[in-house]
Amino acid sequence: MSEMSQKYQEISAVYSHKYWLGTGVVLLRSPEKFHLITSQVGWLVKRWNLSEAQGNAYLLGGIGYGVLKQNTEQEITGGMYRLGIQLDYETRRIYTFTRYVEHRFFEDNKHIDDQFSAALGFAPYLGEFDELNSWVIFKFIASDRFSDMAYILMLRFFYKNFLWEVGQDFDGNGQLNFMVRF
Repeated sequence: MSEMSQKYQEISAVYSHKYWLGTGVVLLRSPEKFHLITSQVGWLVKRWNLSEAQGNAYLLGGIGYGVLKQNTEQEITGGMYRLGIQLDYETRRIYTFTRYVEHRFFEDNKHIDDQFSAALGFAPYLGEFDELNSWVIFKFIASDRFSDMAYILMLRFFYKNFLWEVGQDFDGNGQLNFMVRF
């Protein structure tokens, strides 16, 4: 899976050993702020399977190595950890999502980065699983303790095991996300 914009790039490879447990590696980069490589453990704490909807609650965590750029000549490096929570609820017509993830150095518990994201979307038509499905999504992303915020309008497409999103924030910065499930 990958999420890319001018301010933030994330590439992750996660393997689900069981439907409720996924492990992998995540590479994160904010060109002017930090570079991180971390393990990822995702635990599905609760799933709600309803007749016309599904909801999920996940806890996220991992350990890794980070580089935090203080200014153009000074960097902080070292072991770090990530903690997060993710919630989603969707029907075939409505999509909602929220996630908060924070990264900190082990030493002094120094803050590296945090990101809160929330999304609300709708499907303009209902397709079958083996047909192209699409959504219009409004996404909000706040990072660096809500000092940097982005509002993004996206189009999401899903066909069988492939998901891709294209969009643009209100400042004109493009966003591209994709996911392949094996």
